[in-house]
Amino acid sequence: MKKNIIFLSFFSLIIICGTFYPLIEFLSKDKAKDLEIMAVEKAKSALKVIVPSFNKALENSDDINLLINIESVAKIENIATCFILDKNGKVIIHNNISEWNTERTSGIYNRAIEQKTQSLQQTPNNNKDFLLFSEPLISDCTLFCIFSVKEAKETSRNWKIKYYTAASSAALLIVIILYFLSKLFILLPFNRIKKSLENNKSNENIKENKYDEITDIFIAEKEKITKKIEILEEDRESLSKIIEYSQETSIKDSSAFIILNSLNRVVYAYDNTGTILKKDFEKGGHILEISENPNLVKIISKANENPGKEINESFESYTITAVSISADGKTVGTIIKIK
Repeated sequence: MKKNIIFLSFFSLIIICGTFYPLIEFLSKDKAKDLEIMAVEKAKSALKVIVPSFNKALENSDDINLLINIESVAKIENIATCFILDKNGKVIIHNNISEWNTERTSGIYNRAIEQKTQSLQQTPNNNKDFLLFSEPLISDCTLFCIFSVKEAKETSRNWKIKYYTAASSAALLIVIILYFLSKLFILLPFNRIKKSLENNKSNENIKENKYDEITDIFIAEKEKITKKIEILEEDRESLSKIIEYSQETSIKDSSAFIILNSLNRVVYAYDNTGTILKKDFEKGGHILEISENPNLVKIISKANENPGKEINESFESYTITAVSISADGKTVGTIIKIK
């Protein structure tokens, strides 16, 4: 019996880890994207202050101020290289003196010059650690800066390690709790009944009744454990489908965002409105138990009746979008976005 409990704990650990993995990958990618955006926006904000100085220096043909400004830009955090091209793609000034009066003939530079609008795109060598930013200046000139997001990516990798460490600790803690609960509610009752049977061999009727009791306990516990495992496996499949869908939609502009599994229990949620969900809601709770607004439940029901179709409703000052995700004709979960 003890071996079976150990096997059950090990099997539970595998299921929990399989459930946590896609969620951690989703959170890690979202964090990496946020860090890269922050790095780019920080550099763009610093440039916004210096651009008028560039225009003034170009207007007055002031090479000294151009040089001072280009050196100032090169010192801005997350900017690796900066230079100015004329309308023909010729470098009129660069933070690296050896690059002065060279030409940039790549199509990516020509397009940026012709567009005459601010743009952010991949560098010509497609190095994902760097981005090419352009800003139109006066006199048909264009300021180009190469933004570095390498440090942001390194930080995101550190966050990913933190997520995995926290998930591993949580999984281990859950398995330990399951192990001791199994000993308390299965192994100890079994040992007590076994000992009682051994001390009452003379009474056949009692012996048969005790064996029947053991059988009933085993059957009941087996059904409970089987049901838990099925729910975990279903949540794992549901979570994979839900994450695959939710990666295609942005949640950053949402006032509230909810992911439900196939049983309408919360897999992930946040509520910045303070009026959609109960303030003390818990992950794993049923939407009927944690919802503060009956309109939310109605919209979810309507989405479940129309799998794959986005249901849009408005109430008060918010817009609710709900979509039920299905696979093989079976509902695997629901995503609700509130703006």
